[in-house]
Parts: sequence; C-alpha cells; structure tokens
Amino acid sequence: MTRLSEAFDGSRRSAAFIPYVCAGDPDRDFTMKLMKALGDAGSDIIELGMPFSDPVADGPVIQEAMNRSLTGGFRPAHLFDLISGARRGGLSKPIVVMTYFNPVLRMGVEKFCERLEASGADGILPVDLPIEESGELEDSAARHNLDVIRLIAPSTDDGRMDRILSKAQGFVYVVSVAGTTGMRDKLPGSTGDLLQRVVAKSKLPVVLGFGVSSPEHVRDAVSFGASGVVEGSKLVSLYAGTMSQRADAIERIRTHVRAMKAACSKSD
Repeated sequence: MTRLSEAFDGSRRSAAFIPYVCAGDPDRDFTMKLMKALGDAGSDIIELGMPFSDPVADGPVIQEAMNRSLTGGFRPAHLFDLISGARRGGLSKPIVVMTYFNPVLRMGVEKFCERLEASGADGILPVDLPIEESGELEDSAARHNLDVIRLIAPSTDDGRMDRILSKAQGFVYVVSVAGTTGMRDKLPGSTGDLLQRVVAKSKLPVVLGFGVSSPEHVRDAVSFGASGVVEGSKLVSLYAGTMSQRADAIERIRTHVRAMKAACSKSD
C-alpha cells in the first residue's frame, strides 16, 4: 500500500482529516513547525499549497497567505526543501502538493515531478489543469510514483464526472461550492446530493473541501459518505496576524485539529 491508500484504509473507524498549509506563510521555518504540529495532532494527510501570484480558485484568506509567502521570498524550489526537511524531521504522513499549473510548466513538468518524488511527496493536485490538457503531467507523475488528484465541482455533469473519475488517482476531491475557498457558516444544501453522486460512482475515497471549517461540517460530510475532509482557510485564520506569538498560534491549531479529527469518527 502507498502512504495515501493507507490513510484511507477501510478498517479505520475514522475519516481522514486533511489540513491545507500554504508553503512559506509567513516563512519556511513556521511552515515546517506547522506541518509537524498538524501531523502530531492527528492529521492524516498534509495538503501543501504552492504560493502563486494569481490564485483564482482561492478566497481572501488563502490569497493573503500566498501573498505573505511570496513577499517573504518564497520560490518554487523552496517547496522541495520543505518536503524533504519534513521527512528528515520524522513526518511520515502523506503529502499532496496543491498547485496552479503555471509554476509546474515554468520549471518543466518532468523536472517538477522528479523533484517532488525525490523530496518525498505522494501526489499532486493541479487545481486549474483540465483533464483534456493533463496528459504530460499524468505521464510524468506516473514515472515518479505520484498520484494526480482530481477535482469535481457542483457544476460537473455525469458525463464529465465519469471522465474525471476514469483518470482519478489517490482520492477524489469534491468541491462543495461553485466558487473559491473560504470559511462558511454551513455547507451548501446541495453538498449531500453531490457527495452521494460521486461516492456511488468512484472506486477511490472521496473527500470534501472548500468551506469546511467546523466539526459540524465534518460530521455532515462523513454522514453523506465522505472518506475525508480538507480544511484550509480556518487553519490559516488561526495563526494569521499572531506571528509574534507563534507558539500560541501552533497550540491553537493543535487544539482545533484534535477537535476536527474527533469529528471524523464514523458511526456504526
């Protein structure tokens, strides 16, 4: 089994909790400590985001995180250093890199995948790359033992969903809203139907993201059949603006993650 498949082992009585981390926000030292804290607090997979200057799929909280990272001097090459450093530091949880495709293309698809594998990553989530244009990435990822994670949106019709699922690897990422990332008071009313549609068709674990920010959201997603949830904006908000008290910020995140992971428990 791969690290990703182990995270969704059917024998577990809990869905997977997947926190999103913006690499380099506000600096690499904090990212390294944050990744370790997330792993220690019970996270099952780490989604590590590559900062990008035009993050069209992300809302204000993550846009600001990316801006802080880029302003602080973060560059694509630093991503691989963070992953390899986390592995040397003992982080054994799977790491999936969420990225817009431009940084991958600029570095070269083959080189990017080669460096991801060498650093210890497990997968790549190209948030703005349609399946019709993903052949080169699929081939390179396969050569370097990386799963290519696919997104399904509320607007995805059954025919396109089938095409996406036919190419899916690792897990399937369901987007709860036709919009950007960000905290929400409650999940859209259509979330249950969407999750159940995808779960019925998918041979892979299905996770829910975009808007997940409370234990109640997690319990709702799990009740609809999700095998995991992704949370980003809420986590970023827990430390943004409090960098002068980093230890306190990390502890708040640990407490929050434990509560979110507890909500991932599956009922009999």
